[in-house]
Amino acid sequence: MNNIKNKISVWAVFACLMVPATASWGQEATSSAVRTSDEEEVIDLGYLTLPKRAVTGAVSSVSGTELRKSPDASLPKTFAGRFSGLTTRETDAELSRGGFSTETMGMSWWIRGLSTVNGTTPMVILDGVLCPNTNYVYLSPDEIESVTVLKDAAVLSLYGIQGANGVISIKTKRGRVGKTDVTVTFDQSLQQMTRRPLFVNSGEYVELRNQAGYNDGLGKYSQFSPSDVEQFRAGGNELYPNNNWYDMFVRPLTFMSRAGVTVRGGSEKVQYFSNVNYMHQQSPFKTTEEPSSQYNPEPQNDWFNFRSNVDVKFTSYLKGFLRLAGNVKNEKTTGYSNAAVYDHLFNLPPTMYGPLTPSGDGYENGGQVVTHDDEGTPVYGMLNRSGYIKNLYVNITAQAGLNMDLGFLTKGLSIGGLMAYQTSTLNQTRTTQDFERYIRTKDMSGLYFTQKGSSLNSPLKYAKSSTMDYNLNLYAHADYNRTFGEHSIDAMGYIFYQKQELQKSNLPYKRESMGATVTYGYKNRYFIKADVGYSGSEQFHPDKRYVATPAISGAWIVSDEAFMKDIEWLSYLKLRASYGITANDQFGGARYLYLDYIDINGNEGLKGNPNLSAEKMKKQNYGIELGLFNELNVSFDWYKSRCDNMLVSSAGTVPQYQGVSLDNYPKTNGGKMDNYGYEIEAMYEKRLNDDWSFHVGGSFSFNKNKVISVNESPYSSDYAYRLRTEGYTSGQVWGYLIDYSNGNGMFNFKEELEASGLTYAFGTPRVGDFIYQDLNGDKMIDEKDIAPIGYSRIPRQSYHLTAGFKYKGLEVSLLFQGVNKVSTVASGIGVYEYAYQGVFSDIHQHAWTQERWNNGEKIEYPALSLNESTNHVANSFFVWNASYLRLKNMEIAYTLPKHISKKVCAENIRFSLSGQNLLTFDKMRSKYIDPEIGTMGDFQPYRVYNIGVSLTF
Repeated sequence: MNNIKNKISVWAVFACLMVPATASWGQEATSSAVRTSDEEEVIDLGYLTLPKRAVTGAVSSVSGTELRKSPDASLPKTFAGRFSGLTTRETDAELSRGGFSTETMGMSWWIRGLSTVNGTTPMVILDGVLCPNTNYVYLSPDEIESVTVLKDAAVLSLYGIQGANGVISIKTKRGRVGKTDVTVTFDQSLQQMTRRPLFVNSGEYVELRNQAGYNDGLGKYSQFSPSDVEQFRAGGNELYPNNNWYDMFVRPLTFMSRAGVTVRGGSEKVQYFSNVNYMHQQSPFKTTEEPSSQYNPEPQNDWFNFRSNVDVKFTSYLKGFLRLAGNVKNEKTTGYSNAAVYDHLFNLPPTMYGPLTPSGDGYENGGQVVTHDDEGTPVYGMLNRSGYIKNLYVNITAQAGLNMDLGFLTKGLSIGGLMAYQTSTLNQTRTTQDFERYIRTKDMSGLYFTQKGSSLNSPLKYAKSSTMDYNLNLYAHADYNRTFGEHSIDAMGYIFYQKQELQKSNLPYKRESMGATVTYGYKNRYFIKADVGYSGSEQFHPDKRYVATPAISGAWIVSDEAFMKDIEWLSYLKLRASYGITANDQFGGARYLYLDYIDINGNEGLKGNPNLSAEKMKKQNYGIELGLFNELNVSFDWYKSRCDNMLVSSAGTVPQYQGVSLDNYPKTNGGKMDNYGYEIEAMYEKRLNDDWSFHVGGSFSFNKNKVISVNESPYSSDYAYRLRTEGYTSGQVWGYLIDYSNGNGMFNFKEELEASGLTYAFGTPRVGDFIYQDLNGDKMIDEKDIAPIGYSRIPRQSYHLTAGFKYKGLEVSLLFQGVNKVSTVASGIGVYEYAYQGVFSDIHQHAWTQERWNNGEKIEYPALSLNESTNHVANSFFVWNASYLRLKNMEIAYTLPKHISKKVCAENIRFSLSGQNLLTFDKMRSKYIDPEIGTMGDFQPYRVYNIGVSLTF
């Protein structure tokens, strides 16, 4: 970015002359720059704010008060179902999660789906400052004024190369003029996983294992003898155990406690908002502090948040602000991650003796850890004899800025600046120790054990490490806001610089960008808005580094026209339209794509392409906002995005280089992709009298993308589908189609198998296995017969329903959230029965057997196997419908009458009962796997029951 300084200088002059609507850097929404009544809603757009009627773009906004109804420890998880156009999917519900990357928040999110096959993560802005890591995960709803999702070019082009995937703007609370209010909150929660995995008992387990061995041609009792089967069925004999390892090591309920104090108030000169929050989460695992242990293995998870926002009026023309916030997280886990411990639970069959050898046998007479031949790290040892890890995460954000009113030069002109510093540090203490493993012999007449491997019980070893990331952000902006009779102008120009230092990276990340926006209004009824962002990226050659992202938009308040005044039932009608360009430079972590990659040994990697440039998305949006009878509000938006220069590999379009693998072919801007959809929102609010009011509403969003071109080379003509990406949705699932023409899609007898004449390229089918469709008619089932199945992992349709009422001090609210037209590819633990020494779930209890088929009994799974078979490939059986409807949130609250509150010197006392993920309705084949997670081996989403109290003094 050598030549950006000259360009910034030129643009800085332009910015100072152009100057947009109210800049949000430290200014309150009620500043003089916003020409609106006190009752009119003001929308936070990240770098600026505008009165709602002047907003020409597509946005959705929710208050922090609304978010607080969801008793979830992670802020992003409270967003689910509250914004039209924002699709979320919980990817891991592990309670204790720490770190600085997007993966650590345990969820994925998309604003209006995918506009490119590359970077898809929305940009997050916290108090007008880019938040490049996940510090916002730790925010408490008590700190938040509002969260706004920005969706179209009218509100995104200003952000230049970072706005392509949408923006989520989080605004924290500020002080206010008035007496000091002190609010104290306390919440106590119970948490339990929505899906508790099935662990079959030993009697059922041995039958299913023998059944699998019989199907594999090994005989009826190849795994367990008839006497063993009888003993395991009978139970009650320690020589033939029946262990439920999940119940042994996982708590059915865990506790979460939260407490907070907020102080808010101020004078004309100084306004302040301060908040502190504490949270403690109990570990999901049961541990045992052994008498001979050198440490307490019980995990812990404690968070401490603080925030102080201060605004100062130095003079009539000079204002300043200081924002200081942070999070301290003290996390202690076992020597293994929680995810690893949970995964290894499924490695242990119920027939295994354990978790320790009989008391008095070794390790200071506490017993040795028992395992089996295929498990090297049994759960008991992971939890209690592997040491521990202590992580201390410290995230600090500081902002300071000034705003100067230059009205003495020309009315409406102002300038401002901001410096923000964000740092994230991790101090880790890791202790490790090893433990002896023992395996029970095959002699079932007694408890006899032999040692597995050469590991010994060892003392604790200590190691310490630390990492630090920091971000320095500098902003400068100029604003011009003025009204000339019936005409108004709101303008802004800004310059932004960011330096991001990551300890794990050798070189810092730097960004420099600028932008300007102008909104012209006539009669406070007609609005035209022009925006432009101009930014550069280190991803590209200096000659291709910078990109301009302009946009034009407009809005018309039709209901303000004279010819509409007599339509009494029409309280509001607004039309919006926008067209513009956004850009993207995020390509999965790769950097400097214009350079050849060569390692220290001289080995070549990715070939560079100096002609690469940022991806550009041409976005259009058309919307209507409708109000009826001053009670019903409806909005509709249709949008489309086209990327004509998407970053893709050149492997399919250029001759093969000698010695260069296909993965190292240079990237090009040769891809194309369309993304389109619509959104509908409605809310009906009715106040019946001074005591009664109610509301009911919802939203529905549809989104679909289509990959037009990725330089894909078509397969030969004997493939049923010659293209696997072009012409399809990004992430389209592919696999073999099962032939259900015989009723159940399986070979039900030997003659049927032989008569089919089919040969499988990936194994030999057995009776009871799936019959796959031979799409190209060559009698060979191979990759040439693969076809598109279902949908992608990103829902095409998402919706929410909300309802509630108020009666005096009583409030009740409900939030349902759902998705449709979404698929998950089920595999692994709890789906494939051969995993480890057999992991069986409900779908395996009615697996195919000759007897079941002959008797016409229910069959829900193909013939079991001890090993991977022709069934265990991507096919239409394992592509499950992941649609669902959840009762996402429910709250019942009661605010005591004022005269009662005052008896304890309080102005307001509010009690609440709330819940999260209370009910789920879905179409998954297994009732033990959540549709968002898609596998049994990961933590399932938690159901939360919460009781809370809030006192304001």
